[in-house]
Amino acid sequence: MGQLAKGGEIMANHVSFNISATEEVDFQSAFKMHTYTRKYQDRSWKVIEPLELENQDFMQEAEPKFDDEGHLSDSWEWYVNNVGAKWCNIEDVEEHYVYGYSAWSPPIEMLGYLAKHMKAHLQMTYEDEFRNFIGVAWADDDGSTSFEEIDGEELLEMFLEQTGMEELPEDFDWSDEIVVDEVKHCADEYYDSIVYNWFDEQ
Repeated sequence: MGQLAKGGEIMANHVSFNISATEEVDFQSAFKMHTYTRKYQDRSWKVIEPLELENQDFMQEAEPKFDDEGHLSDSWEWYVNNVGAKWCNIEDVEEHYVYGYSAWSPPIEMLGYLAKHMKAHLQMTYEDEFRNFIGVAWADDDGSTSFEEIDGEELLEMFLEQTGMEELPEDFDWSDEIVVDEVKHCADEYYDSIVYNWFDEQ
């Protein structure tokens, strides 16, 4: 569930994602960037960031429309239908991976456009910030996509099964120390290992 913002509006859960390829690619060649100067008090520094998705070449097949001031028209509808989330921020573009986060759901449709543009087979791992779900999505070089996903209840069942618990104790805290196969672990770190092992198995 999202957090409550000022004014009573529900803030969207962030879904973080990492995009990689099953072959040698250069993601930096696929993203258009813009450079500007950021200032704070007596300091200034150069910032290089990706352009918004509606301005990226690989999204032009989705036919974004702009108003007279250059703003995306019907942005909510366009993002939901063509990106897969009501908004999506690309935080980091490196040669071999792309990292970002989106609202409520992963940007699987965007992944398809990117794969088709790059003529590459791409993979995206993603997880809700409260781990209500995690998943892996794939896109072929023709833009077709597929995904596998499990929800928070399934993750908890895996945790209970692997730790030998029937249920979480009433006073349980994720910072607690647990013992699995006579080895001590932090509960939160062990839960993380279950998530990453699931990613690796897909």
